[in-house]
Amino acid sequence: MTGMEGPPLVVFGDDWGRHVSSMQHLFRHLIPTRPVVWVNGIGHRAPSLTGTDVRRGWEKLGKIVRRTDPVPSRSPVAASDNGGAMPLEVIEPRVLPWHHRPLAAAWNARWLSTKIRSVLAKHGLTEPPMIITGSPPSVLVFGRLGERGTVYFCMDDFLHLPGISVEMIGPLEERLLRRVDAVVATAEVLTHSKRPSSGEVHYLPQGVNFEHFATPRPVPSELAALPRPMVGFAGGVSECCDLDLINRLAVAYSGGSVVLVGPITIPAERLEAIRRPNVHLLGPRAYADLPGYVQAFDVGIIPYLLNDWTRAVDPLKLLEYLAAGLPVVTTPLPEAQKYRDAVRVADDGDFVAAVGAACRDGGPEDRARRIALAQRNSWVERARVFSGILDGVRRRVA
Repeated sequence: MTGMEGPPLVVFGDDWGRHVSSMQHLFRHLIPTRPVVWVNGIGHRAPSLTGTDVRRGWEKLGKIVRRTDPVPSRSPVAASDNGGAMPLEVIEPRVLPWHHRPLAAAWNARWLSTKIRSVLAKHGLTEPPMIITGSPPSVLVFGRLGERGTVYFCMDDFLHLPGISVEMIGPLEERLLRRVDAVVATAEVLTHSKRPSSGEVHYLPQGVNFEHFATPRPVPSELAALPRPMVGFAGGVSECCDLDLINRLAVAYSGGSVVLVGPITIPAERLEAIRRPNVHLLGPRAYADLPGYVQAFDVGIIPYLLNDWTRAVDPLKLLEYLAAGLPVVTTPLPEAQKYRDAVRVADDGDFVAAVGAACRDGGPEDRARRIALAQRNSWVERARVFSGILDGVRRRVA
């Protein structure tokens, strides 16, 4: 652990290396100097008795019975983001997904705290840890690790996320907010709705893996022959997307192309609303290849519906578009407003026209200004601020 300083950080995040997430971006810039033990996702939905959920339940039980942890895979983001930095150890939790049930909660709390203490001891980490969590069920281990300093890294309003078990997560999040020393939120609205009993809350918007998206790449072969203008979206095609708006874009720019790059999580029948010859649903692409797709767009769009879910979303892709130098058009998300001088924020009725205007925003001065803005908001800068927040919390609770 040469060169590392400060207390060990026990982080409850998503599955390390499985997705490119904000927490992983952030912590890759802390890992070289701070000892980090990462706990993979512990679940935010209580399984039902459907076939899929029953199968997942058996898979969880299988992990518990086998008593073996899989070797975490390296994320495709690692090489481009921070030299392949990895936590000291990634814990694959063997927990039951019913965190609100007493027996499951007792098992989960005991297993997690025992495993984490074992890992800390294995690496010679005797100083009391800090806990940084993006997962309300992690509150079950609070007080069991001798921790000094706890931070809730809040990126979403869980109570409005599709698929989340509100019955389970709601009370756990309330308990978490009573216990944590501080909240760090990626959206301004979350600094009000997720205010902890301690009163300490910090606003830390999303950052960007700047070099990854700013370094020029060749145009992917599947986009090279598509007619322009090329209006592109790089993100999950999910319930937050306004399909009617995407369809209207396709009609208005029928001589051009609408390209959607990212995982598709809505039912196939709903996609019929945007099945047009000039709409190209490409599905997910490797993170290492994603900049080539983004850079090929003429305009980057964020066609999100405005609802209780998206009002608390700071879209990661906005800064990725800017790092690539793209003009950006977004629906009026509250978190988009802070970049209003550099992006077009358009209401539903004005969105199509705004895209047309953005297609003419190709001047070198505008492009340089967009890139400079993204560089000022890199994950390197966000990690510097976050590190200072952690140090401040530690000093106050010591």
